Amino acid sequence: MLTDFSKTLNINLIQKILLYLFIAFPVFILSGNLLINVFVYLISLLFIFLILFKKVNFNYKNKIFYLQCFFFLSLVINLIFSDNIGLSTPRVFKSFFIIFFIFAFKYIFDQLPQEKFNLIYKSWSLIFLIMLLDLILEFFTQKNIFGFQSSMPGRLVSFAGSESNIGYFFSGFSLIFLTYIYKKYPDKFFLNFLFVILVVILSFLIGERSNFFKTLFIVILYYFIIYKKNFKIKILPVILIISIFSISANEIKENIVKWKVTEDNSQYYGYKSRYFNQLKEFFNKDGIKNYLENTQYGAHYEIAKQITKKNPFFGVGIKNFRVESFKSDYVLDGDHKLKSWGGNTHPHQIHYEFLSETGLFGYSSFIFFILCSIYLSIKNYLKYKNPYQLCGILFVISTLIPLLPSGSFFSTYSSSIFWINYSIMVGYIKIKT
Repeated sequence: MLTDFSKTLNINLIQKILLYLFIAFPVFILSGNLLINVFVYLISLLFIFLILFKKVNFNYKNKIFYLQCFFFLSLVINLIFSDNIGLSTPRVFKSFFIIFFIFAFKYIFDQLPQEKFNLIYKSWSLIFLIMLLDLILEFFTQKNIFGFQSSMPGRLVSFAGSESNIGYFFSGFSLIFLTYIYKKYPDKFFLNFLFVILVVILSFLIGERSNFFKTLFIVILYYFIIYKKNFKIKILPVILIISIFSISANEIKENIVKWKVTEDNSQYYGYKSRYFNQLKEFFNKDGIKNYLENTQYGAHYEIAKQITKKNPFFGVGIKNFRVESFKSDYVLDGDHKLKSWGGNTHPHQIHYEFLSETGLFGYSSFIFFILCSIYLSIKNYLKYKNPYQLCGILFVISTLIPLLPSGSFFSTYSSSIFWINYSIMVGYIKIKT
């Protein structure tokens, strides 16, 4: 019976469904965690379905699959030592499906004609362009296209509503958008340059410092690699930096650049304070020390270090920082700041998150998995020079920048953006069948 069903299975229909699901990926992200999970599970199940009915000649003997299984196995082992297995299990369960999610992306890339697969990048770029226009509108009117106002004055949030995480979405898709423009208009330097400037400036205006620096880092590095033989593009980083500083110096929107008192009498940082004043303090004498000892992020890092020292080999379990950090053991020296800031959902830094929640075992497994994946991808890129693969490589590398604050690696929102970029990074690697 199953054999008969397999024969009548419409492979073209399933390919189309997978294609349209990937096309809609950014919309799923902006719609909330529930739809993101539906998106990941549906794609993974469809691909598993194809494997079971032998519609996919899946090669289990490849390095990427081995690396994925190795990482998943390390999470399963960590689950045994979790302080609260109920918090950890859903994330480990989802990681299993991520394996097939990644290969589903590679499958449609390998199986579909290039012009059909390019619909994904075209659609993502169109969505990103709409977001660019929406951010510009919000900057001047304080409201997005739908008339909603940010609950965080002075911060641009676009379609993310009240959430301050639009910056990660922006950095996750910025290079893909710029690459699409570059491939479509390779000889129009001014157009490419214009969009680069626009992307960097809007990333700056969003107000999420860590994601802005990530975006600036990957954009500069990307164009140095792509245009390595073109002298005029070498001045691009200088122009980008000058443009950013000009925004602050000229105070183009006085009401949001300067300090402002909101209705509830609380103050928020304007661009000058959020970027330049704090950056200046960081590079002062003992700046790094003060950052680690007297800031919100420093408090999180310190508590993550203390949790790691107490649980060095396997940590406290995935997603258990939120529970462990509230314990009185981590109120250091009676400091009220550490007491008030210590309890949070995650350490706000990917290295400290893995160390505190998965210990040295999980952290070393993650680093090995990522570095091997990057190595294989760079090796492939040097051979075929596909700019989209370079996008994935640079974004994944940017997640490893030490001390730079980040979202939780295991959150639905952050992980979905990371894994789609990882999929792009490894999706172009040729696998022998």
